[in-house]
Amino acid sequence: MASGWTAPIAATVFVWLLVTVACLPVLAAGSVRAAIDDWPTDRYALNYLLLFGAVVLCHAAVFLGGVVIRGGIGGVELVRWTLLVAAGYPVLVWVILAVVLPAAGRWDPAAEGLDGRIVLAAAAVWYAIVLSITAAATFFLLFVLYFPG
Repeated sequence: MASGWTAPIAATVFVWLLVTVACLPVLAAGSVRAAIDDWPTDRYALNYLLLFGAVVLCHAAVFLGGVVIRGGIGGVELVRWTLLVAAGYPVLVWVILAVVLPAAGRWDPAAEGLDGRIVLAAAAVWYAIVLSITAAATFFLLFVLYFPG
């Protein structure tokens, strides 16, 4: 079991793998496949892994950054912050991918089949659900492991 400074790294890798597998259905949309087909590398699978690695790493940084800036939080405030980040961060990522990239000319979401913005919206909701369930399970596990009574 990871401990010390390796615990956050292990948790981030676990969440990265969980989300990468959970969001595989997003690749069924041709417009989303076209967006990640040739950027940042020429390898499709590597681009998918890098994209979700960046999303999860930034998500962890936003969550931990908020906790560090506040000087540590706990109890109900921690639960509220976790749920806010779990729901708010996917919306922010959706805005970046579905609004900024097409406006910059980097991606045409309506190029093939179902509009990519709809697919990304569904993926953002699914991502938030997966992360919320994972956070709830983690809180429960920590409660069971460290309950003083």
